[in-house]
Amino acid sequence: DGNHEKASNNRPLSLLTFLSKICEKVALNQFGSYLMKNKKLSTHQSGNKKHHSCETLNLLTGDTILKAMDGKLVTALILIDLSKAFDSVNHTFLLTKLSNVGASPSVVKWFESYLTGRTQSVRIGSTVSTPLPVSYGVPQGAILSPLLFSIYTNDLPSSVHHSKLKSYVDDSKILLSFTVANVDCLKQQLEEDLYLIANSCSKNELLINPGKTKYMLIGTRQNLQQLPVDMTINFLNETITPVSFAKDLGMTIDSYLTYDQHITNLVSSCMNSLCQINRVKKCFDKEALTLIVSALVMNKMFYCSTVWSNTSSTNIKKLQLVQNFACRIITNIGKFDHISPGLRELNWLPVKEQLLLREAIMMYKCVNELAPHYLSDLFTKRSDIHQRDTRSHDSLQIPLYKTSAGQRSFHYRGVTLWNDLDIKYKKLDSLKTFKNELKRSMLEQIYK
Repeated sequence: DGNHEKASNNRPLSLLTFLSKICEKVALNQFGSYLMKNKKLSTHQSGNKKHHSCETLNLLTGDTILKAMDGKLVTALILIDLSKAFDSVNHTFLLTKLSNVGASPSVVKWFESYLTGRTQSVRIGSTVSTPLPVSYGVPQGAILSPLLFSIYTNDLPSSVHHSKLKSYVDDSKILLSFTVANVDCLKQQLEEDLYLIANSCSKNELLINPGKTKYMLIGTRQNLQQLPVDMTINFLNETITPVSFAKDLGMTIDSYLTYDQHITNLVSSCMNSLCQINRVKKCFDKEALTLIVSALVMNKMFYCSTVWSNTSSTNIKKLQLVQNFACRIITNIGKFDHISPGLRELNWLPVKEQLLLREAIMMYKCVNELAPHYLSDLFTKRSDIHQRDTRSHDSLQIPLYKTSAGQRSFHYRGVTLWNDLDIKYKKLDSLKTFKNELKRSMLEQIYK
């Protein structure tokens, strides 16, 4: 529960000076660049890596599941919850791991100085406790902490035998695809991998909370209906039952990967924010109001959109109503007046076209090596397969999927979108120019 009077629900917050943040940023850039250049961090870790993000990892997860569905497989997804992850880091272990990834003795000494000598106190009302030394953990809210935690758990992926383990800093998940015929082996394999993960975490003095660990079975309706009624697994003396949907890196995933629940939650949250903004909009001029709506609503609405843009047209229409309401708040267009003039005035693409633009931007990143290898390696140019010069020289090889599930994957959608794109946009030499030119063209085409 969220009761703040319960001690276990509270976390220490580090008060960091402006100068220390600048120093941390410099250290992050230098040491992070070294780790990336020398490939010291596990490929399974997407946190604190150039070109990596929650969106890229969610794309990988979604495509892994959809490709399994295309092959008539069901995927078990387990979202592992670590209790007080950043607060549990053993400094001695971390310094050893820093040395193992290639940090020189002087760099290790610098990190030791960074970690030690900190104190913490508790304030209740006007009363402040006596400061006590902090002997464990990395500072909450510090710039370097996510990278240090990633190094601390760098060896975690190697502990699993059957599943694929993926992480974004302290958020880890395992995926295991299986046929309905082999469902009897699933429980044993999942429990074995979870035991190995728990054992690895225990050695690093990290604690997994089985009560908050989520377990899902994702597949087509037909395949899920063929599974036995009892699909529970045992983990750390607790029985874990599959759930219909769960939150993963800011997205709600459901058992059929329709994203219906995600869109429902998104629409509710965005409309609630817009109603609150609407009540106080007279306090702001149009420019400020546009910035507020963009920051608090539009950014939230399109978060990880390349992952869920394959949802139903019904869901897209729901989001369009949200955008329309946002537009009416800013432009004062009447409830029954046409929305297009307002969208054009704000230079906003309708939701469907905005989703296509964002997919095109992600494809540009993949084709031009501005995305993680686990995404960019999915795409192969036809010219790399067929040596002769053809009109399709800049086109990508179309993947073969047998079902609509596979064709909903970003792999398939991205190739189709890229191949249909005018070659003049593909040849643009910067991401910024690509975004601006493509959006300008789409705006002109829609509102001509």
